[in-house]
Amino acid sequence: MTNSKTNPLEVVDRYTEQVYHQRDLTSLEDLVADPMIRHEPDGTRLVLTIEQATLRIASFHQQFRSMRFTNRKIIQDQESIAAAYEADLVTEDGDVSTICGIEIFTVREGRITEVWNAPAGNGSWG
Repeated sequence: MTNSKTNPLEVVDRYTEQVYHQRDLTSLEDLVADPMIRHEPDGTRLVLTIEQATLRIASFHQQFRSMRFTNRKIIQDQESIAAAYEADLVTEDGDVSTICGIEIFTVREGRITEVWNAPAGNGSWG
């Protein structure tokens, strides 16, 4: 159930925990708007339905047996969260690689409506 007074950080934290850490793709229906807009660094705006967002994230789950995201820095306003994150990605063979990046989420009425995300870099934040 969505709530217009939901704190954007709470929504993004639930999204990360449920969708990536617990690998529960059914929770996308409660956490992501349909459609959701992804802003790419080349100016492209991808408009994703819930089904398309689910397929996108499912492809990550197929590549990695686990993904663990940690936010190193959060900046928040009334409807947006900017997070400097690190993620440990574990392959089926157990190899771990760490990436880092910055992602900005806009949350309206308890759902993620827009995401800005440049490609992640290798390694951890300094």
